[in-house]
Amino acid sequence: MLRRPSATSVSSVVRSPSIPPPRPDLRRAPDQPATMAAQLDLTKPGERQAHDLVRRFCTGRWPLWRLIGMRREGLTLFVAIEWLRGHADRFALAEVALAQVAIRWRSCASSAAARAALDHVEIAPSAKAVA
Repeated sequence: MLRRPSATSVSSVVRSPSIPPPRPDLRRAPDQPATMAAQLDLTKPGERQAHDLVRRFCTGRWPLWRLIGMRREGLTLFVAIEWLRGHADRFALAEVALAQVAIRWRSCASSAAARAALDHVEIAPSAKAVA
């Protein structure tokens, strides 16, 4: 049987001396600025949609992607990803269009292969002319 505490009882949390305090996040030094992966102009509708899509796919309770790396070339945002659910191939290089609503991807064998594909990405000559 559960008992409710009376209105006069006071509850407090006392940390045990044997449990160390939480450690700070040491992945990045506090005085070091974050590295910019790609610059988008969020006043442009297409770039805003791409930003929202990547953010939606990489965050939340059940994200679809884990972001490995990102790079912008002209009107395309290249994103090296790990699929977290719902896809047979685990790693890929996704291309998110910045001028229209479009995504396409090519599968990669590993995280390192996805990052290498991102580092050696080449855009089509027609895309260079538009950018």
